[in-house]
Amino acid sequence: MRQALVLAVLCAMGPVAAHAQTYAAPVFTKATYELTGSRFAWTASSMGPQITNKGQRALSLPVVPLATMPQAMGRITSVRWRYSFTRTPPVDLQAYLCNADRCVLLSGAEGKTDAFVGDDATKGFVFAYRVPGQGGLAPMLQGRSNEVTVSYR
Repeated sequence: MRQALVLAVLCAMGPVAAHAQTYAAPVFTKATYELTGSRFAWTASSMGPQITNKGQRALSLPVVPLATMPQAMGRITSVRWRYSFTRTPPVDLQAYLCNADRCVLLSGAEGKTDAFVGDDATKGFVFAYRVPGQGGLAPMLQGRSNEVTVSYR
């Protein structure tokens, strides 16, 4: 499932994504589930990627639910995101949140989107980052955390 998600993200992001950084097995991931009224939510996070060059996309590790969800056929009602780096990122950093169907340009380091409403809540997400330009990024940018909270019915 994780490889399929990354392949879908690369296709959705177009030809520039062919230079995307590959990912390894998750180093840090957590997931929690909660029931709020008639709605469910899962939260998961993973370590952020390292960005060393301008003009290339860097993908996070997949952020996926880790256990059987309380309602396995849920549909997304909203998604909250949060990402952080070990230092302040460049002002022109482009950050995307992607699932297997679409990528959404994020407005900042945290927020909420309804762009994934109706999508399958059991599938994961990938964060994708890009700093426009060419050449090395000095100093490099090390991702700290990528987190999503998926609300679903």
